[in-house]
Amino acid sequence: MKNSLLSVLFLALTLQYVIACTPDGESKNNGNNVNNTNNTNNNTTDADGDGFTVEQGDCDDEDPLINPNATEIADGVDNDCDDFIDDDYDGDGFGVADDCNDGNAFQNPAAAEACNDGVDNNCNEQTDEQPCQGGDTCAEEMKEIFVIDRDTKDLYTFDAVALTFSRIGTLDCGGGATPGSMGVSRSGTAWVQFSDQTLYAVDTDTAACTQTAYSDASTGFGAFGMGFSSNSLGSQDETLFVANADTLGVLDTSNWTIAELGSMSSQAEVTGKANGELWAILPLEMRMVRLNKTNAAVLEDYDLSDLMMEMDIDTFAFAHWGGSLWVFIREYGMGRTTDIYRFDENHTFARVSEDTGIVVVGAGVSTCAPIIVE
Repeated sequence: MKNSLLSVLFLALTLQYVIACTPDGESKNNGNNVNNTNNTNNNTTDADGDGFTVEQGDCDDEDPLINPNATEIADGVDNDCDDFIDDDYDGDGFGVADDCNDGNAFQNPAAAEACNDGVDNNCNEQTDEQPCQGGDTCAEEMKEIFVIDRDTKDLYTFDAVALTFSRIGTLDCGGGATPGSMGVSRSGTAWVQFSDQTLYAVDTDTAACTQTAYSDASTGFGAFGMGFSSNSLGSQDETLFVANADTLGVLDTSNWTIAELGSMSSQAEVTGKANGELWAILPLEMRMVRLNKTNAAVLEDYDLSDLMMEMDIDTFAFAHWGGSLWVFIREYGMGRTTDIYRFDENHTFARVSEDTGIVVVGAGVSTCAPIIVE
């Protein structure tokens, strides 16, 4: 009798606890389909132990190599669960399974093979094979970087292998204004903007210069950095891009108008490559970025803040050569001249020459400059 009474009391207490802890008399387990990760009957189970449940976006919870944090590889499977198989990272219409370089929209099976660029443009495991387009039609001197000294207006070529300068001559133009940004065409003309916003055409062979009909009063664009970029990989057609304090544009040298493409976060200097890429350096933010040439969107972004403080920069210039990006910076300080920095293919930024003896204020390079140095 005593044991039976104790059993009845225990049963009553148990029922009372269940009713008190369950809203509306429902089973508590029925309402815990989110937090109960041990319940194998709901989607919150991480069955393959990869850190993601089905509810968290795991599209194959039986394979730990397939989840939202996985890297997409060329295997015919949606590895990263974004509903795309073998992702097309560069937007050229070919995924990583077929694209030999899915980080460059100008390399894919539908691309035309370009002559003499050392690149397998059409992803057939051959380089510069016939038939190919373009070819090396540039004069040797147009394959170098050109720079201008702010104080003397002297025009130089810069040898990016030997890290030396060769003087061409002095720009006898601009009056009392100082030279600034420079863009160099394949044909041998350097376009140089001066501090009063006038624009001159400079012969890169003789340094002779002639004022153009460009008018900042007409465009209202203000001071800008500039650089040419090939219209596509292997193309001999090129476009002159300009960037002011907050806008990327294209300068048409036939009618001296600027077509605005998109906004930028701060003042930039730009340079292009023969493979169609456009890069910019933003010294006020100490960033190096690759830009979308149609809308100025940032495609790649690299932090340079460990290099120096932006308020220490007096003059800067920017150009591409040999697969690397070259930055010419003079820091404030009595007697200081320009230091040269190289941002290489591995995204390593390093100073390669110190106190060059000139104050580089403008640098320009044509799309003849090599991407790959043999």
